[in-house]
Amino acid sequence: MTGEGDASKHDEAWAMEILDQLNRGTQKAHEHRDALAAAVDEMAHGFTQLGLKPWTMGRKSPAREDMKAPDVLLGVRAEPVATILRYESAVNILSAADQLRGFAVLLRAEASLMGAVSVARGIFEACLWATAVIDPTITTDERLQRALTRRLARLSAGIRLKNMLGDGVTDADQVIDNDGHIDDAHGTNRDPAKDIADIEIYAKSRGWPVKKRLRASEITPLSIDWLSENLERRIGIEGYAWTSGSSMAHGEHAADTASWVELSQDLGTAPAWLIRLWSTGAWAGPRLFLTTLEGYTGRVSLEREYQRFEKLFWNEEGKS
Repeated sequence: MTGEGDASKHDEAWAMEILDQLNRGTQKAHEHRDALAAAVDEMAHGFTQLGLKPWTMGRKSPAREDMKAPDVLLGVRAEPVATILRYESAVNILSAADQLRGFAVLLRAEASLMGAVSVARGIFEACLWATAVIDPTITTDERLQRALTRRLARLSAGIRLKNMLGDGVTDADQVIDNDGHIDDAHGTNRDPAKDIADIEIYAKSRGWPVKKRLRASEITPLSIDWLSENLERRIGIEGYAWTSGSSMAHGEHAADTASWVELSQDLGTAPAWLIRLWSTGAWAGPRLFLTTLEGYTGRVSLEREYQRFEKLFWNEEGKS
């Protein structure tokens, strides 16, 4: 009887130890989740500041050189090249900031794998658009062509939305400029169709062919697929981040992807580690943008925030 009692006590102690380890592991995972979400919020705040405040520039940086370029004549208006590039990048920087905040919310909630992956894909896309127009490895004219192509796309999208919903739509171009005032230099209170025509006239005056596409005219071909494979400061993971995020968002699931989606349903939750596994774009996009911004301005931005975010995203502070 004594032996059986001792064995029973041993089994009970072993079971309690296992349960304690599970509880400690769960607590550690929750702490890591919360730390990662906080780091994402820090990145979102940093991106907001980059989108709203002037950038510091080195004396010999590409950004400084862009300030010396001749103004762009659009109808009766003249816009500095550097202002156009800064504005078109900032539109997407602020979009990425907003989506980073959403990603942090989804991480904390641990309720939706597909929702988190879709937001991560949006972060990646916004960062690539922001990166494309300040790419320091191309010329000022090439950056300008990209920026004007993006503006053509935005203006055309605004027209489609207004046609669909009527005159009660607030212009999609209305943003706050660097001084805290409504910025009207880029289309807030003007006719977008005339702005499109002015851009096309300017491009043709420079000898740049303008191609009519189904949704918008373009001066230079631009797509996330192409950018993710060709931007100079990519490290090779960008194509995977975009393709995997797109397959999830569009329901084009390979067998292994479907298994992970099914797992989140079986668990009744989406653990942060599972979200991170399929949200590479939430890290790859900001990395590529900040690296490119450094090359463009000659100044490092959000160094502390990014290093903390990267360590926690890749769980380098301890496996959960």
